[in-house]
Amino acid sequence: MQIVVEYVLLENFFINLIVLKTTALLLHEKGRLFFLSAFLGACLTVVMPLLFLSSFGWVLVQVGIMTITICISFRFRRLKKFLQIFATQFASAFLYGGAAYFFEGAFGTRSLLMILAVIVAVFVVVKLLCKAIFRKRNVEKFCYDVEIQIGGSCGKWKAFLDSGNMLTDPLTDSPVSLINYRVFSTLFKEIDLEDVLRHTDKLKMLKFAHYINFNTLGSNNKILVFQADKMAVAGKVLEGAMLGLCLKNFNEAFGSDVILSSSVC
Repeated sequence: MQIVVEYVLLENFFINLIVLKTTALLLHEKGRLFFLSAFLGACLTVVMPLLFLSSFGWVLVQVGIMTITICISFRFRRLKKFLQIFATQFASAFLYGGAAYFFEGAFGTRSLLMILAVIVAVFVVVKLLCKAIFRKRNVEKFCYDVEIQIGGSCGKWKAFLDSGNMLTDPLTDSPVSLINYRVFSTLFKEIDLEDVLRHTDKLKMLKFAHYINFNTLGSNNKILVFQADKMAVAGKVLEGAMLGLCLKNFNEAFGSDVILSSSVC
């Protein structure tokens, strides 16, 4: 019986620890004393069968255990924050409990190591999803709709405000926003990529076209820079904004076709 109790204690401790970690991850909270909370929660869970509780009493004790672990591991000053943590922790516990139950039903085994492996796998998936979602949200905070007009051509694209883009045109001392080839080909249908690479006479169609140094990590290139008639972004209309054609694909990294200069907004 002693071995069974030890296994149950270890299983509950590990599940509680993963649930607390997941709660902190989902809420973007640092948390504290996770090991103490998980161990205390596991001990109380092991003792519960000895109390011969009714179904209602069992629910009350579970709520009490969750409340204790929340008070130990998280800081909150308002009831709303506590309820948010409680709901997230409950959903996390339901997720891992459901995963363990599904595994046991599907494969007909209740091996402690296999259940813990399933829980770890679910946690890794949740962590990766949270990382992707939080990164997307952070990028969207700096995304704007930008409209560029050059001659008779005009278009709207998604733009990312990059605080690290401090590129300046040395001839005009103006900030340079970067566009990819998709934007460029829309604005200048008569100029193809070969014209840009070979510096052909077609580039004379561009207003104040010239090449400047563009330093990136591990490389030093020259990019084509030219002047737009108008660029509208965040309620501002910039006359004569300088644009630089970047042939690197930054759309995948930033989800946009334009990288705004840090001084634009």
